[in-house]
Amino acid sequence: MRPAEQLLVELGISEAKEIDLLAIADCVGVQVLYRRLVGCEAQIIGFKDRAIVYVSDGAKPNRKRFSTGHELGHWHHHRGQSFVCRSDDIGRPLDERSRNAERMADVYSSDLILPPYLIKPKLQAIGDISLDAVVGLSQEFKASLAATGIRIMRMTREPLILIAQDLAGTKWQWPGIMVGGLRVRDDIDLRSSVSLSLAGVNRVGPVKKESASYWFDRRHIEQFDVKVQSVRTIEGEALTLLRILDPKMIDIYG
Repeated sequence: MRPAEQLLVELGISEAKEIDLLAIADCVGVQVLYRRLVGCEAQIIGFKDRAIVYVSDGAKPNRKRFSTGHELGHWHHHRGQSFVCRSDDIGRPLDERSRNAERMADVYSSDLILPPYLIKPKLQAIGDISLDAVVGLSQEFKASLAATGIRIMRMTREPLILIAQDLAGTKWQWPGIMVGGLRVRDDIDLRSSVSLSLAGVNRVGPVKKESASYWFDRRHIEQFDVKVQSVRTIEGEALTLLRILDPKMIDIYG
């Protein structure tokens, strides 16, 4: 287990509803206050074995929660130091292997809010993962859809890719470990169902079978189909869970 999970286990936390970040912060010598901040989303002022964390009170609840965990990550990894974190510093879906201080704090926050030891049995109970399951877990753990989806991508062995898009095209994608080097195209094919999600309401759409050529720019890939399910997030993006149906597609293009 990594440090955030170890802390939760030491505190005897066995259910999502028990992850009270303010109480956890108090246990490690940190006071968390929500207030109006200018020019940043969160900051930590540390001295010796105590610290104060300020989090913007204008952020959405799940974002406040992740930002709080992010600052607790700084406290664990960089104790005694002070950090001022902008919105771009927190929660960017980059490779967790980065040793950048902000990425280390993000990984800690993700482990604190979406601890693998609590997520794993739930994934086993779910069976085949759908976007509805991602939404359900995000609500249970009070985490964003993107953070929950990324956690699942890092744990599942199903042939899935999580994709975030807006009207300009693909913003980021997180392939599951079984997908290999497959990456979706940068632009949006208007024949794909994601275009309807971007123009629609914040509701999970149905699972649809579509030509892989709507999503991947590879020669002769139209011989394969994929299943997709999309939702428009509160940030106005479309989050899509794409399932590769034929393992041969990964063998040929991955």
